[in-house]
Amino acid sequence: MHPMAPFQFNALAQRLQNKRILVTGAGTGIGRSAAIRLAQEGALVGLVGRRVDKLEEVADVIRRAGGVSLVLPADVSDGEQIARVVDTVVSTWGGLDVLVAVAGIELYHQGDKRVHELDLATWQKIMDINLTGMFLSCKYAVGAMLAGGNGGSVIITGSPTAQYGHGQTEHAYSASKAGCHGLVRVMANDYAPDGIRVNCVVPGFIDTAVNDLVFAEPAVLEAACQTIPARRAGHPDECAGIYAWLASDDASYTTGAFFVVDGGQTAV
Repeated sequence: MHPMAPFQFNALAQRLQNKRILVTGAGTGIGRSAAIRLAQEGALVGLVGRRVDKLEEVADVIRRAGGVSLVLPADVSDGEQIARVVDTVVSTWGGLDVLVAVAGIELYHQGDKRVHELDLATWQKIMDINLTGMFLSCKYAVGAMLAGGNGGSVIITGSPTAQYGHGQTEHAYSASKAGCHGLVRVMANDYAPDGIRVNCVVPGFIDTAVNDLVFAEPAVLEAACQTIPARRAGHPDECAGIYAWLASDDASYTTGAFFVVDGGQTAV
C-alpha cells in the first residue's frame, strides 16, 4: 500500500489559493483525498456527501491544518439538494470556480450482474447516482460558473470500465461510467467558448471501500494485481494530484481530455 504523506499545508505551492471548489463524494476514498489535497493547495472546499460523520472528519483534517471547508450533506441524485449545495457555496464564497465530481457507487456482488440477470432496480440505483448524479452536479455547478462570468473547471471521475470490458459482470456500473465519458466530451465542446474546461480523471484499481471485498481475499487481490504492470493497487492519494492540476490555471489549455491513473493497466 502506498503510504500517506503527512498533511502539511506548506508542502505544496498555493496554486489554488482562494479557488472555490465543490467536491462530491468527499467523505471517503478518492473524493476525500482530492478534497484534502485541494485544501492543501489553498482552495476553499465544499464537501458534499451523504454521510455527515465522514464529511466532518475530512473537514476536521482541513480545519486543524488551517484550511477552509464547508460541510454540505447531500445526495447527488436529488436535484433540489444539489441546487441548494451550489447556492450555499455561491452565497458563502461569492461564486464557484471548480467542480470535482467523484460521487459514485459500485455494486458488484450486490446486484450488478450480467445483463440478463440484472434487476431494473439495481440498474436504476446505479444510474441515479453515477450518471444522473453527475448530470445534476454539472448542471448546477456550470450554471453558477456561467453566472460568475469567469469560466471554470469541471472534473468528472470516470472508469476504465467505460472504455474496456474490465468490469466483468458489472454491466450497470460500466454503462453508467460510459455515460460520464460521453458527458465529458460534449460538455468540453459546448462550454469551451465560455472558458469552462471539462476533463475526466480515470482511476484504475484503487484501494477504496468499493474494493473492500477484493482486499479481504489475498488470493483475489494477488490475481487482480497481476493484471496491472505496477503489480499493486493504487492509493487514493495517488489520484489527488491530477485533480489539483486540472483545477489549477496550469491546466488552462486542457479540456476534453482523459487522465488515466491505473498503474499501466489500460496500457496493455
